[in-house]
Amino acid sequence: MRALKPVLAASTIALTLITPATVSAHSGATGIVKERMEGFKAAKRSMKNLKGAVRASDFNAIETEATSLNAWFSDLERYFPEGSNAKPSEALDIIWQDFDEFSAIAQQSRDASANLVNAAQSSNQPAAIDAFSDLGASCKACHDDYRE
Repeated sequence: MRALKPVLAASTIALTLITPATVSAHSGATGIVKERMEGFKAAKRSMKNLKGAVRASDFNAIETEATSLNAWFSDLERYFPEGSNAKPSEALDIIWQDFDEFSAIAQQSRDASANLVNAAQSSNQPAAIDAFSDLGASCKACHDDYRE
């Protein structure tokens, strides 16, 4: 459980970075921006659920949430067509200026969520902790660089 505390703390920080803006940001969003915001809202819920599931070694819940996240991350770039950064979007212009780097971070999220699914399927708690930590780190990296 001791090894889990830093992972959960980092994930809590990542969730905190998501929360304030999502409360009011969805007002007025339409089209792909609304879809993107709703997808991230669902991802935030999954991360919150994963935090408890990893702590409890609930591998069924881990697999469910990680599978959902992996599906979201597998199609993530589609939700960022060029020109979709007008308000109320919180996406920064740097996404489209360095889309390859943005995609590389999205790939890290895909890899981490896939690793989390695999850890859950094999009931491997240490691997689940590592993958959850990696997933939180990739979320934070993207938010730090690409979101208002």
